[in-house]
Amino acid sequence: MNRRTVFRRLAAATAAAWILPSCVSDPKKVSIALNNLEVSGDDEELLGDIADVIIPATDTPGARDVQAHLFTFVMVDDCLDKTERAKYIKGMRRFQDDLQAVSGKSFSEASPEERQQMLRTFEERKDDLSEEAKIFYTRSRQYILQGYLSSRHFLTDVKPYKLVPGPVFNGCIPVGESKSIS
Repeated sequence: MNRRTVFRRLAAATAAAWILPSCVSDPKKVSIALNNLEVSGDDEELLGDIADVIIPATDTPGARDVQAHLFTFVMVDDCLDKTERAKYIKGMRRFQDDLQAVSGKSFSEASPEERQQMLRTFEERKDDLSEEAKIFYTRSRQYILQGYLSSRHFLTDVKPYKLVPGPVFNGCIPVGESKSIS
């Protein structure tokens, strides 16, 4: 065999091995890269559904539309220590089981109205449920609200952010016309 042919085939095999994994896509892959948190596509879907119930989309975007559920994952990944992250993930797993025990139906299979009722029932019966599920739901709700309230949509369309509130400073007024503040 010719040396050039060997190198050509070796280069083609190397390129194929490098490109092929990126062509095969996993439909349940998480849409953000996290350093310390191990979540699946189903976990992201669950948190997105919870965000949809907490702040639903109406004529304005909801929490899922502004990706507040992804903000939640980033906050848990970056701001919680290892034990708190483990409790959060364990609570995410227990949350589905506790909701199914309370309502008899899976959260992902329920309609939006049923999901809202399930979360309302979950909040009413918090004391009867597992500690991990309560930690997961409380933190998720907190971070979803924080993510929505700090989103571009909220700070530009709903409640425009002003760096310096109040009237604009006017430095060209003669001293005799100024009024005292007291």
